[in-house]
Amino acid sequence: MGTVNLSPLALNTYQEILRDNSRIKPRRFSGVNKNNQYQMISTVGKIIDSVQPLPSHTLMLGVCSDGLPLFIDLSNSSTGSILITCEEGFGKTHQLQVLVDSALRINSSSKVQTAVISLNPFEWGSPFSNSQGHKYSLGCFAWYDEKAKTTIENLTRLAEDRRSGKRQESDILLILDDLAALDDLDYETQVNLRWLLEYGPQSRIWPIATLNIAAAVSMPYWVDTFRTCILGRILIKEQLVDIALHDDVEAADLDPGEFTVRFGDRWLRYRLPMLGY
Repeated sequence: MGTVNLSPLALNTYQEILRDNSRIKPRRFSGVNKNNQYQMISTVGKIIDSVQPLPSHTLMLGVCSDGLPLFIDLSNSSTGSILITCEEGFGKTHQLQVLVDSALRINSSSKVQTAVISLNPFEWGSPFSNSQGHKYSLGCFAWYDEKAKTTIENLTRLAEDRRSGKRQESDILLILDDLAALDDLDYETQVNLRWLLEYGPQSRIWPIATLNIAAAVSMPYWVDTFRTCILGRILIKEQLVDIALHDDVEAADLDPGEFTVRFGDRWLRYRLPMLGY
């Protein structure tokens, strides 16, 4: 696999944002008991509102065990395309929705736009349900929908324009919920999608995809395009190392809604908050 893990430049801890912005005061949102388990007591909206102002081009991943939030910095193209993988039923779609929900709360619609392709588009009402949410949305389509093909074609054209310096506008999150469903796309659209996975982030078009771990290890042609890997529970060590490219990672004991991501030379664990306010 060709996955490159998040670097300190692409992943912001809350302490780093505090250091760069003296107007922010620390506030914790979860407790830790003697067994080092999370006790979530907050939502995306409450967390974001309590730590504003935050820099533009920022997304929230979740809340670490010290009770402080963890962020992705989209101003750094080295983040690349982002893959979220784990066993079935451990929170992949919820992680996508937390990223989108936080993006809409932190950034103006002139800074961030979203396009969602999913097997279950009806699951995606919540992040866009507030009165301003529609301003951020380029659409939410099923993989088999002709509009999914059109969206990928349009974003490929936009990325090419941006690479030639013609257009520099908002960051675009291309949400790909269950990438294994790409078989519903025709060959030309699959070619365009793979190009976006490889080169889209250089033009501020950010594919963020989910895959079950079993599918991920069977799709190296696609997985090799991702430069950031977010891991939920993965029981088989060989699969875990194959995806993470590090043998020091542990993910068999992660609970539903709990993930780990590489930060420098260590792995950070965090918990997903609830959506909304």
